[in-house]
Amino acid sequence: MKVHYLGAPYASRAHSLCDDMVRSIRAEHLANVKENYVDIAYTALVCEHGSVFEGRGTHRRTGANGSQALNEQDYAVCALLGSKGMTVPTDAMLNGLVDAIEWLRRSGDAGNWVGGHRDGYATACPGDQLYAWVEQGAKRPAGVKTPTPPPGIYVVRAQDTIAAIARRLNVSWQELAVVNGIKAPYTIYPEQQLHVPGKPVLEIPPFPGEDAFVIGRRHPAVVELDACLIAKGFTRNHDGNGYQKGPLFTEYTRRNVADFQRATAELRSDPDGYPGPLTWKLLHS
Repeated sequence: MKVHYLGAPYASRAHSLCDDMVRSIRAEHLANVKENYVDIAYTALVCEHGSVFEGRGTHRRTGANGSQALNEQDYAVCALLGSKGMTVPTDAMLNGLVDAIEWLRRSGDAGNWVGGHRDGYATACPGDQLYAWVEQGAKRPAGVKTPTPPPGIYVVRAQDTIAAIARRLNVSWQELAVVNGIKAPYTIYPEQQLHVPGKPVLEIPPFPGEDAFVIGRRHPAVVELDACLIAKGFTRNHDGNGYQKGPLFTEYTRRNVADFQRATAELRSDPDGYPGPLTWKLLHS
């Protein structure tokens, strides 16, 4: 993956305007007759507030890395950061860049290497400040982590408004306010958790203990485990008749759990196929 910046003056803005900025970049690219772009050039874009906007998405050649070979080789993740004006990435932006990188590894088969646009192509991109972060390992800022809300919960971000959240969730802002007991002047706060109208907050069953997941042993929790694996699509290992729910923890079960662990950033370091409390929680999320 290669990290980019805009390479033009850019000013900090309210979060409600960031999606407009992404759309304007796409329109500019599509209007570029010389480059003849088929879509926005970047795989993804990240704003100063930490939101990741999908561009071309996974498994598609980019148009931003400088040559056909480089575009085929690397995804392109662009920070909404300028060569003048706003030139220093915020912690939220760095956190969002890591979110984008982990998404591309999880869903786009991206490798471990992360570089800057200037790696392999003569350019100042992604700017000295951002490139220094890339050279230091492209890590999350200290103390910053991505919240993982349970299903049916939305965590308010910096600069969010209730109207913007409602548009994002495809619900009416009036219903969102009523469900969460928010009254005029409809004040919300970063990190506040909002219930999404029409979506029940699912309770995760208690972890049954590691003894429930022993190869060759039957346990009711394995049926629940199998249901989660099937719902998430981790079923490629089976006896030839497709993967089915059942109380028996088999080697096929273990391999499918390992596939889920390898595909999940929080679990990738130890994909042994045996569910622990975190694997159990994330399978239900």
